[in-house]
Amino acid sequence: MIELRQVTKKYGQTSVLKNITLSVDEPGIYCLLGRNGAGKTTLLKSIAGFQNITKGIIKVDGKVIATSTLDTGVSYIENFTGHFNLPVQKLLKIASEVNPSYDYDFASEMTERFELDGKKKFKHLSLGMKTMVSTIICLASNKNVILLDEPVLGFDAIMRAEFYDMLTESFQRHPRIIIISTHIIDEIAKTIQKLIMIDRGNIRFFDTLKAVETKAFSISGLQKDVEAATRNLNIIGQDTVGGLATSYIFDTPPEQTASLDIHPLSLQEFFIQMVGHKGGEAK
Repeated sequence: MIELRQVTKKYGQTSVLKNITLSVDEPGIYCLLGRNGAGKTTLLKSIAGFQNITKGIIKVDGKVIATSTLDTGVSYIENFTGHFNLPVQKLLKIASEVNPSYDYDFASEMTERFELDGKKKFKHLSLGMKTMVSTIICLASNKNVILLDEPVLGFDAIMRAEFYDMLTESFQRHPRIIIISTHIIDEIAKTIQKLIMIDRGNIRFFDTLKAVETKAFSISGLQKDVEAATRNLNIIGQDTVGGLATSYIFDTPPEQTASLDIHPLSLQEFFIQMVGHKGGEAK
């Protein structure tokens, strides 16, 4: 379980995380979405104990997390880390030696699946392969909490598809909390169970993907008809052109009529409406 209570993180006078309270208490694959600079990496690093927060408290399985915490129960590997520039095979071996619960068989299987050269040093790998090695080490750790920051960085379409399969397989072997930060939104929708959106240091949305599928809709038509149909609904965005309008809702949609076009939003469309800004202001 991850628990954040009134968590704030400042760099100088700039607040990157702002009084966040959040509980992630069930095993599952969670997607963390946010625009560049929204606070995603800062949030993950703070949960992992890679940096101290300015105010508030973070707990993982009841243990307070800070840079001084010896075993956080969290596995998080930053992309581009040097890994001491050792051969891939040696990296996997060291990881298994320092962690008794490490799933070396899983790591070896994934190394073969992605055709990683075990003798090649980390710095000689492509960007995609470096990211893959880091991700395999992280997943094989079998920690109760796995944090993956942009794990498909540098992957082509085939590698991304194989990565999502690997992620599902890892979770099935060892159910735990896995949080993934990514910009490739609609692709990961088939893999995740819950969605966390962060915007300007605040948690903007936390719910199941099913909630998005059943409550996120666009409603288009004449402006007067759209306004009448959505008057008491939760509107997350609006567009108007002349006398036509489209309202984006997160609510139970109205009944379809001849004067309205009602369509479900994709995950990416929902994300854009939830955290899009125009002229510097939140929608």
